[in-house]
Amino acid sequence: MATFVEELIARLSLDTDEQSFKKGEDGIDDVTAAAVKMGAAIGAAFAAAQGAITAMVVDYATGAREVENLSRVAGVGFEQFQQYAAAAKSVGVEQDKLADIFKDTNDKIGDFLQTGAGPMVDFFEQIGPKVGITAEMFKDLSGKDALQLYVDGLEKANLSQNEMTFYMEAIASDATLLLPLLEKNGAGFNRMAQEAVDAGAVISESGKQSAKAMNESWAMLSLWITGIRNDIAE
Repeated sequence: MATFVEELIARLSLDTDEQSFKKGEDGIDDVTAAAVKMGAAIGAAFAAAQGAITAMVVDYATGAREVENLSRVAGVGFEQFQQYAAAAKSVGVEQDKLADIFKDTNDKIGDFLQTGAGPMVDFFEQIGPKVGITAEMFKDLSGKDALQLYVDGLEKANLSQNEMTFYMEAIASDATLLLPLLEKNGAGFNRMAQEAVDAGAVISESGKQSAKAMNESWAMLSLWITGIRNDIAE
């Protein structure tokens, strides 16, 4: 860019006489044409580079970033969350909703552990003592494991379908949808999670790091393109 700017300054160094002014006008025209040509060439080069990055790779990087954020919200490991998300999708629960369910589970149990109050009072007073489950047993569990222990207790209590729905919705909105996966000690979750692993549908921790580096590089490339465009415009 330095050569380009120097050429621009040289061509715009005008004297006051008419001949020099005319040369200056010609210089402006030449530089403008060069800038347009350079801009077109840069634009074409970047278009070709962007076209070379396939939609699959972009989706991979974007998807990994989204899963990382949701797994953090859910309080579940990166790879584990993908396995659970694959299972949840089989019953119509998308991964963002699954993260909310796990988060709400931890929040409501945590509320009871701290205050002895909240939506979990009925469970710990009516169900827990009958099946040998205490609030202390939920300490340090992930959202998924806490929800599994909760459902195990409800199953042992031999509740009716209406009662089961009441308790499931008390812990998290739409948690009832996960019952087919959580029943029988989470057999459905375990089976579908393993199928996701076997199918290669789970991004590994190393893959997550590669996707993170790709997202950062893409962000820097976008900034560089913007800088070049600004330089040309100026």
